[in-house]
Amino acid sequence: MTQQVERMLPLYEAKMLSAYDHRDADVVKSATAAKRQNQPRYLTDQEHLDPQREAIPNVWIREELVDSELPEWLTGFSDVTSSTNERTIISAALPRAGVGHTYPLYFASAPHLLLAQWNSFVVDFMARQKVAGLHLTYTYLRQLPLLPPSRFEGPCPWTVLESLRDWFAQRVVVLSCTSESMKPMAMEIRGVSQVNPWDPALRISLMAELDAALFQLFGVTRDDLDYIMESFPIVKRKDVAAHGTFRTKDMILEVYDAMQVAIDTGTPYRSALQEELA
Repeated sequence: MTQQVERMLPLYEAKMLSAYDHRDADVVKSATAAKRQNQPRYLTDQEHLDPQREAIPNVWIREELVDSELPEWLTGFSDVTSSTNERTIISAALPRAGVGHTYPLYFASAPHLLLAQWNSFVVDFMARQKVAGLHLTYTYLRQLPLLPPSRFEGPCPWTVLESLRDWFAQRVVVLSCTSESMKPMAMEIRGVSQVNPWDPALRISLMAELDAALFQLFGVTRDDLDYIMESFPIVKRKDVAAHGTFRTKDMILEVYDAMQVAIDTGTPYRSALQEELA
């Protein structure tokens, strides 16, 4: 015990985060596991609706041990992976806190644009051609072709009414800033300190939009998009079991087609986000 009050921060582990979600799971002690006793206990949608609810770690650390020069929000990715997993790259933004070695951080001039690319199927597909072991190291990441920040300057090809950077930023913020702790990210990127309500259906739609947009920007044809999506058998199997169809691929193709029509005709693409705000 100390004579003064100390503020403790969570020590994030990879099992606590998923794509665009820094509070995917608490870490709990398994009463039955002989090995790997620390297991994730996934938060429900109802728990996600509470903007005060954060993922509870196994370990807490003193705030003074976290570098005060770090940004108020961070971005990282899960180190433990495999090219045969459901997804190879899983990335999220998180508040400034302690972060374990299983969740390496990355720093960039526009980390939210990298975040969108890491979580996309098109970049994940390219990563699967590289990753040979069980760890997604920086060496692998540096081999991946990515769109530079300059590519996001200028008007959005399928809306024209806004910049491509703003189009991506709005969606990444809605997906990432769902608790009070992520207000600094929303303020830095969008200039608004707000919490976005947790909406599972909207999240699925926005991720499909981001995927379709990146397929467009990487110049992937519709047939190749179909082929790439079929190379994710676990995603397909889960979708078919839950919905009777490969819903993820179908949604991305639908958005991709709508964006192409918008590009060809000049009629702005209408986003799921616009429908939500209408």
